[in-house]
Amino acid sequence: MSHPFGELSAQRKALGAALRRLRRAAGLSGEQIAERVGLSQSQVSRIELGDRAAPAAVAERWARAAEAADQDMAEVLALAEAAATQAISWRRAMTRGLGRLQQDTQEVEATAATILNWQPLGIPGLMQVPEYARRLFAAGYPSPGEQDVAAGVAARMARQVILYEESRRFEFVMTSASLYWRPGPVSMMRAQLDRVSTIAALGNVTVGIIPLGTEVTAWCDHGFDIFDDRGEAGLPVVHVENLTSALNVEDPEDVAAYRDAFSRLREAAVTGEEARHLIAAAATEFA
Repeated sequence: MSHPFGELSAQRKALGAALRRLRRAAGLSGEQIAERVGLSQSQVSRIELGDRAAPAAVAERWARAAEAADQDMAEVLALAEAAATQAISWRRAMTRGLGRLQQDTQEVEATAATILNWQPLGIPGLMQVPEYARRLFAAGYPSPGEQDVAAGVAARMARQVILYEESRRFEFVMTSASLYWRPGPVSMMRAQLDRVSTIAALGNVTVGIIPLGTEVTAWCDHGFDIFDDRGEAGLPVVHVENLTSALNVEDPEDVAAYRDAFSRLREAAVTGEEARHLIAAAATEFA
């Protein structure tokens, strides 16, 4: 899978099928097209199967290597553009259940050596305690049942094992308001903030907090994840969630815009002892 809920994407499958047709019509093997386009054989296979999208530049090189007609070239470029940004309805995704959706995210997290997360309100999923996650699932998704919520919570907790893999790097940036956003009782918030403080002490994790009143040069009022350093698994992907849908972004220029936003937000945040002081101060408010 290329990114969360990626198997629901018809655009990548259509692009892969079109590129495969061009290769076969030109009488080229997978190894030959890989050499001409500058990809590995495994990357060619993933693209043709729809497991990952081909950026427009790659699709263009592929079509030229296959000596495609102008009409075919235009078709694959249009498909590449459509596949680069995909919106997926929560209503449609939820038919698979919260547990399966969390497993989708776990699969893409496993492909990324670096994960960057921005959260303007609330605690990121990889740092949530079970009760915090349960209340968010019950409140924020279309009509989940009790068993579905329980499966989602269990799967989200299972995802957190990745935090202890020292070969991976995590950066979480959030506003100080995130520490006070309370979806449950104060006892839950005390446990949640203690969990954030514990994770912040891990050597491969950086937790940044933007204090209230800090001047910030980036405007991004929605949360997002950047899954980076994915190796053979594919290009970096940005995952964005809103109230009714999830958005997966692979277009290099759009990914670069999210990188820039994250960099600016990171610059505004305090880390280390200063961040732990803000977390402790919030915990005191719930004492």
